[in-house]
Amino acid sequence: MTGYTPLSSYAHGLNATRKTTVLDVMRRLLQAKNIMVSSNIREQEFEESKYISILNVIQGNVDAFQVHKSLQRIREKRLINFIDWGPANIQVVVSRKSPYVQTSHRVSGMMLANNTCIRHLFKSCLSHYDKLMRRKAFLDQYEKYDMFRVCFIIFPYII
Repeated sequence: MTGYTPLSSYAHGLNATRKTTVLDVMRRLLQAKNIMVSSNIREQEFEESKYISILNVIQGNVDAFQVHKSLQRIREKRLINFIDWGPANIQVVVSRKSPYVQTSHRVSGMMLANNTCIRHLFKSCLSHYDKLMRRKAFLDQYEKYDMFRVCFIIFPYII
């Protein structure tokens, strides 16, 4: 799953400037509204899900001390729900601002994460696949070849 913050809206040629700190950016990356996966889950289900791993890429004029302090505050407030059987840490990469992209924000962030709420998206894909297979939709070109026929039989058991 990916997340990005701050998202800017350009209304009538004016861009909204929001004061951004490293802590604000890292906290916003963990919110469900900033996740860029259309899994159609409710807010409550997202809050109950658990993170497996997180990588944050923080871009801008950032000091390593600010990142460390932000990670401490996030741990103290228990904003992240990690799995019980794995390490509970966030990997953070700090990069400079791009000279080619103009932004009104001092700090921006991108998150790459593995979260257990993605299972809803996989269930949806598998149910759509089952419906298509029951109807034998779009298979006429593939049924001509034996190597594809085997793939359609094995696929549901792999997932």
